[in-house]
Parts: sequence; structure tokens; C-alpha cells
Amino acid sequence: MLAVAADDVSTAPGVREAHPTVADRTGDVPGMTASPRSTDTPRSSPGNRSDGVPPGGGSVSGSEPVVPARLPRPPLPGWCQGWRDAQVRADLMLAGRYQLGSHPAVTLGLDPTWREDPLKDRNWGFLFHAQTGVLSLLSAWVATQDRRYYDRAEFLLRDWYEDNPRLGAPSVWSWNDHSTALRAIVYACASRYFPNRPWMTAALMLHGRTLADPGFYHYIGNHALNQSIGLLEVGAVVRRANWQRLANQRITTLVRASVDSEGVTNEQSTAYQLYNLSRYRLAEARLTAVGLRLTREFSRLDLMAAFLAHATLPNGHLEQIGDTEDMATPQVRGTWAQYAGSGGAIGPKPTSTYRLYRAGYLFARSGWGDTRPFADEVFTSLRFGRGVFIHGHADGTAVTLYGYGSRLLVDPGKFSYNEGPYRDFFIGRTAHNVVSVDGLSWNPKATTTLVGHAATATMVDATVSTAGYPGVSQRRRMTFSRRLNYMLIEDRGTAAVTRTYRQLWHLDDNAAPVVSTETFRTTHVRGNLLVRHLIPVASSRVVAGRASPIQGWVSYRYGVRIPAPVVEVTKRGTSVRFLTLLVPAVGRPSASVTDLVVTAGGYSATITIGTHAERVVVNGTSAAITTLR
Repeated sequence: MLAVAADDVSTAPGVREAHPTVADRTGDVPGMTASPRSTDTPRSSPGNRSDGVPPGGGSVSGSEPVVPARLPRPPLPGWCQGWRDAQVRADLMLAGRYQLGSHPAVTLGLDPTWREDPLKDRNWGFLFHAQTGVLSLLSAWVATQDRRYYDRAEFLLRDWYEDNPRLGAPSVWSWNDHSTALRAIVYACASRYFPNRPWMTAALMLHGRTLADPGFYHYIGNHALNQSIGLLEVGAVVRRANWQRLANQRITTLVRASVDSEGVTNEQSTAYQLYNLSRYRLAEARLTAVGLRLTREFSRLDLMAAFLAHATLPNGHLEQIGDTEDMATPQVRGTWAQYAGSGGAIGPKPTSTYRLYRAGYLFARSGWGDTRPFADEVFTSLRFGRGVFIHGHADGTAVTLYGYGSRLLVDPGKFSYNEGPYRDFFIGRTAHNVVSVDGLSWNPKATTTLVGHAATATMVDATVSTAGYPGVSQRRRMTFSRRLNYMLIEDRGTAAVTRTYRQLWHLDDNAAPVVSTETFRTTHVRGNLLVRHLIPVASSRVVAGRASPIQGWVSYRYGVRIPAPVVEVTKRGTSVRFLTLLVPAVGRPSASVTDLVVTAGGYSATITIGTHAERVVVNGTSAAITTLR
């Protein structure tokens, strides 16, 4: 996978291994429209290119130089290597076939028109015009000395430039803000192999001018970061110090705005936390390499891997929060993420089993493999904070849960960047473990406020509130037992008129839940979940794979959705309240609830699991769990 590709998270300094499919959300280029290829200009064949002035917008003159029989073959720098399976992808490209990112291989022929869209997929179109496959060809050429790879790389680089003028390009992806950024890096990386080519110089200058244009700059997120890296690299190749300084200024401003003092990116996705870490580390290394000064904000990058460790499930994979697929946490050497991603085998051990981030994340777990197998630990997360931003979802108040080798309550994932009802569902409110309100539309800009939280030796307690549905106030309180690993969730909803509230519990596709009105349990082979309603509810039902309205789906990899059960629990009124006990365990979980008292301001109960018992008292802003036996 390409280090410079938007679906890659490899080759940053300290990142040992790549994990695919962190593909990026992209958008159309304002003011740019697709236009048919002119039929007035004769086309050169892939093996017989004409010399002269390229029509891509650069003012170059002179004929193409004669290419010597023996070409210099320095290896590509590590940060612009091709995919790990570069040889396979390069061989496909020799036959006019493309395998981009995690998409299936498609046949385009040897002379693309650059308006191709065989999969009707935004991410594919973006990757196609990012030209990341060229580096696989060059990697194969360096490794094998087979001139066919070199010639194919040269043809594609020049063909793209000649066929995609800045105005009237054949595709909306030709000069998309992000494809342009990554393609600039490809041209910069490839330029060492094509010296004295007027078309290469012109292509680099055109990309540099475009990226330097403040009207083209994206200003936020990883798109802006990659634009700045592209400008930095082009500036280095063509010796434009002003472009390098501008890139440095933009990166410095961006890291300050995009990564907070706790090391959390503003993209609201665990996968993009990882991607941004890799790209900022690359930017840090490249700025240093060209002698530009780093500011103190770059020290925040050291904290980003700690977030990844806390966001890692006990199975070594990232929790799917925001636009995230099922992916292993990379073992960033010398960091807590290395310990979490390796299942405790290597790396420094995190010093806490609980962490709350002001950006809107609470993570808690039973341990780091000290008293039980690492993969058997229990993990939970809670989301709050600002409304949907960049790669975030409408998941304020949502919880997830993992235990004993099983995903028990899941975030259904990213699925796709293609606009449509399923994309709307996966990023929307009802795809998460929340309480929805029938007949109302969620405001994606709504903030979920952290009202209070506490962590003691026996519990983690947090309360969040939101008003994302018009005219409705909602509050969720989560109390997690750090010793017995059960969780109590209290949900409240208040409105001026009677509403139907739907508590949603998203399960993985193998959960096979057994449901009654007051309880449900999953039936995995090993780790399972018991959910018990301590205040009576109106009804419970299971929905899976429903198309209208869409509900009951999960996605673990890009473009693939799988039917998965969702337990919907309903209550109706102007003021409703749910009190729910969640118990993870091996086999068939069970728990006894005695001495339950529910008051207007809180509740108390004795929870017994096996031979152990605890007293829980929750009231107003206070909470306590006391060990009984």
C-alpha cells in the first residue's frame, strides 16, 4: 500500500506496519466540470509519444531527451515506496489493469481516457487520479531492472499530465483537492527517474502553483495536510523555497488546529487518528530533512499513539468509531500503541485502564492482560463532544462494548463514501447505540455535553446530555464496574409532547440474540452479553438487514455491508426513563439484582455475579460502587 495514498497508514517514522483501507472522504472540485476529450488533437499511442509542448498547461519547449540504455536506478525513498504488494499491482498495470486500494482489479486498457469510473465509486475515482499506482511500477522496476515497468510509469505520468488540463479536465477527480495533493507527491517522488523531461518539469510547476493557490487550499483535515506535504515536496524538487516556506507555515497552523493538547485529532475517527499520526510524522520528518524549523506543537504527536492504545480493543483492533473499518492497531514502536496492538507482547505498558479525552471520548477496560488473557479483557467506550465533523458520525452518547473475545455492542462502521441512503445510515443517528426519537430528524451539528464524570478504584461514571432532536432533552449516565465489569446505563428523555423513544443496541453479525421484553442475551461461542431492563419497557424486538427504513447492518471493510441484529427497546411518553444492566461474561452471562430502589434523582441496587456482590448507589451528581463480597 502506498505511503502517499489516502488509504494508507504505513511508513511514518516509528510506524512498523501498514494497515489498509483508511480511505478518505473526498468531494468534487468547485467550478470544475468534466468535459469530453477533444477530437481535434491526434492521440499519441502508448508506445509512440509525440514531442513538443504538452497541452497540460506548462510552457515548455524543446524535444524529449534521448533516454540512455542504462538508467539510474536509485531506490525510492522509504516514505514514497509503493504498496507492499507492489510487484503484483505493477504486473496488473502492465496489462492495463488497476487494483486501487481495497477495490477489485478492473481492466481499463493501456491508454486511459481519465474519465473512467468502472465501479461508480468516489474513492476509486479519487485514487485513480492520485496516480499512486505509478510508484508500484517504479518499485518493480528498481527491484527487477525490467524496463517495461519504467516505460509504463513514464507513459502514465505524461499521459495524465497531457490529458488533464487545469480547466476542462475529463473528470471531477482530475483536480480534486486531495487527489491533486497525493499526485503532486507521486510526481515529486518519480522525478528523480525522469530527469530533463520538459513535461515532468511542467507537471511539477503546475501542481506547485495549484497547491500554493490559497483559493485551492483546503485549510482543514488530512486533505490540507497532504496538500501541504505535496507543496513541500514539489518545492524541494524545483527549488522553490517560497513554496517550502508556505508549506511549513500551513503545516504548523494545521497541527495546532487539528491535534489538541491531549493528542486527539479533530477528525472524529479512530482510523483517521491513525492516518493523521502517520501523515504528521511524515511531515515532521520531511520538514526536518529540508532544514525547516519545527514548532512546539509537534510534541502533540507523541500523545496521538497513546489515544490509539486506549481506543484499541483487547483483540488488538481499533474500535470502529467514526469512519473506521475493522483494522489492527499498528504497533508504533516504543509507544503504548505497540503494547495494545501486540496484545501485551512488546512495548511499554499503559499506566491506566481508564482515559477521558476532552475532545469527546471515554475509554475504560478491565485491564491490560495482567490477571487474565489479554484478549479476554472487557472494554467500553462512550462518545460525546461537538457535532459531526470531517469523518465523524452522529454518535453522541453512544457506547460500545467488548468482552471475552467478542464484539458485544458495535459501532457499525464506515461502509462507503458514496452518497446515498446507506451512507446516510452508517454515519447517522440510528446506526449507533443510542436512544432515538421516532418522527424527528437528528441535528448532526448538535453537541453532546459531558455533564460530569468520576473514576475511582471500583468504578468509572460519566453523564452526558444532548438536545439533537428538536424539542427533546436527553441524558445518558454510564456507570462501569472496574472489578466485575458490568455496566449500568440510565437514559432519560423529556419533551413537551408525547414521543416514542427507541433504545438501540447494535450487535455483531454472529450475535444471534435471544430476546424477551425485559432481557436479551447473545449466543456467541464464548464471550456474550446479557442485557436486563430494570425499569419496565413497552416492547423489544430484533431488526436485521432491513432496507426500509434502513436498519440492522454492520460493515467491517469498505463497500461491504452485512445484516446484523439490532435490539430495539421502546417506551412512550413526555418523560421516559430506561435503566439497563449490561453483563459481559463467558458462555451464558447471569446476574442477580436485589434491593433495587429507583427514585426521581437516582437509583440503588445490589448486583451479584457468581460469588461476588457490589452495592451501587447513583444519585444526582454522585455515584459509588462498594464491594460487598
